[in-house]
Amino acid sequence: MMQARTFRSADRLAPWRWHDGLGGMLVGIGLSLVLLIWRPELLQAWNLVLAQWDRVLGLSLSALTESAPPPSSVMLLVTSAVVVLLYAVAGRWHERYQLLRVVVRAMCLVQGSACLFFALVPARFPYAVHQHLASLLQMGANFLLMVPLMLAAGWGLLNLPWHLKLLGPVAVVGYFMLWLPHQVLLHAWVLGHGTVLFMPLLLLCLGPLLNGWIFVALYAWLASLTPRVMPVQTSP
Repeated sequence: MMQARTFRSADRLAPWRWHDGLGGMLVGIGLSLVLLIWRPELLQAWNLVLAQWDRVLGLSLSALTESAPPPSSVMLLVTSAVVVLLYAVAGRWHERYQLLRVVVRAMCLVQGSACLFFALVPARFPYAVHQHLASLLQMGANFLLMVPLMLAAGWGLLNLPWHLKLLGPVAVVGYFMLWLPHQVLLHAWVLGHGTVLFMPLLLLCLGPLLNGWIFVALYAWLASLTPRVMPVQTSP
């Protein structure tokens, strides 16, 4: 008597159909158009968020409209010493922490270059704090416009249920709508209580580059939700 046995192969993505990609592209384009139309209101809402936190934290953002003075000699020496020490310590970390070591050393190089600049050029830093914050808001709004299109060009092309195809980009856009003004708030808090010595580090390591890495992480999370099929093979 023949007895059927079932074997499962590795997971694979559900079969793709051309209208799956079309639907994802339409969702992405539609969300980007909505964000483009509402861009002025979005920037106004972000400024209101900053104003509310300004009153709570006492940042005095209105006082940051003038060019900030260079850091003091003590701040420059202490920061330089910390950068050199951290760079040396990171080089002694185990190979298991190689990725973290690369990130820490890259941040040390950025901060070290800022210390070198202020050591060689004692003049006032020409870039005001309010200009930095305004540029960061504008870059955040531009990045937010591209988020639905980037999702549509990749994750949106897959064979997905419509609730995922729609709610996925909306969730990612909603996250960045909340995160981006608070990222600017973080910069304002550091620069308001500290010095412009940390502005390059904030911009290069905790600015648009960080947003890109967050997008990659959220994209990977959405990819994990992609439906998969389990092919079944029978043998006598």
